Amino acid sequence: MTTPIDPTQIDPTDPLPREEFSSWHNALEANLLKPEQVAVLQTMVDDGQVNALKDAAAILDLQETIIHPAEHMWGS
Repeated sequence: MTTPIDPTQIDPTDPLPREEFSSWHNALEANLLKPEQVAVLQTMVDDGQVNALKDAAAILDLQETIIHPAEHMWGS
């Protein structure tokens, strides 16, 4: 038996749900991030990885373009 494809996902091979936004940086600028999402950015600042929330958002955007979760998990 085959598993039906979820049409709400952009990539049917990607098990992660679709994000509410396509860019951390744009969502931060538009004040669309939830408190827990801002906390992720703030943790990066607090840990000294970056100097500002906008820098953390830019890094997360870059990571999402470079690392495809399904490919990273399976080493493809």
